[in-house]
Amino acid sequence: MPTSPFAVYPAIDLRRGRCVRLEKGEAARETVYGDDPVAVASTFAEAGAAWIHVVDLDAAFGDGSNRALIRSVVESTSLRVQTGGGLRTEEDLAEVLEAGAARAVIGTAAIENPELVRRAVERWGAERVAVGLDARGRRPAARGWTAESGVDLFDLAAKLVEMGARTIIHTDIERDGMLQGPNLALSAALAGASGAEVIVSGGVGSAADVEAAGAAGGGIVGIIVGKAIYEGRIDLAGAIRATTGES
Repeated sequence: MPTSPFAVYPAIDLRRGRCVRLEKGEAARETVYGDDPVAVASTFAEAGAAWIHVVDLDAAFGDGSNRALIRSVVESTSLRVQTGGGLRTEEDLAEVLEAGAARAVIGTAAIENPELVRRAVERWGAERVAVGLDARGRRPAARGWTAESGVDLFDLAAKLVEMGARTIIHTDIERDGMLQGPNLALSAALAGASGAEVIVSGGVGSAADVEAAGAAGGGIVGIIVGKAIYEGRIDLAGAIRATTGES
């Protein structure tokens, strides 16, 4: 049974120091939403968010790093920072966790080097380590979503949970950035099959999507919201109140 309270994770994707969103993870389909990620993060904190989900797209694509900027978000806000993108070694994980990030997300390396997950959990604890499984259906992808892994999503999740992982961020690549609703059914099935606590990601387009995730139970402990906030489709403060029972 999940032990973590449900949380809404507003998202910042960093590319060349700016807040952007991609469609289906494709670098060529980029929209810039802000030049000051720290200021954007501050607005999320003011709306009542406890967490923020930060993705370093440059690191994910092997084209630089935004880790200094991520440190600024940690130091400048009260938010608990969950961050991923290009975290492929223990040294990478140590850099972001020792900089104050509350949780590091292992994506590609969880597929290519699952032992890293075991070592990370042993070193930092399951609360500070998450696994990011980004998939087209049940086909996980790696390397900034450019490479198919050839393994089954459910089988991989079960293996990683056996290695100590507790939190899985499940992103439906085909829905990401499309605002057509998340694949909540698959995320819930993944939670049930693996025993993990699952954070839903990809396709969130309305307050109803957020509320459905908040009411899903069964191992769904959070939802990541990005483009829908930036385009005014979701009022973050209202979504947080709706999923926490606050008036």
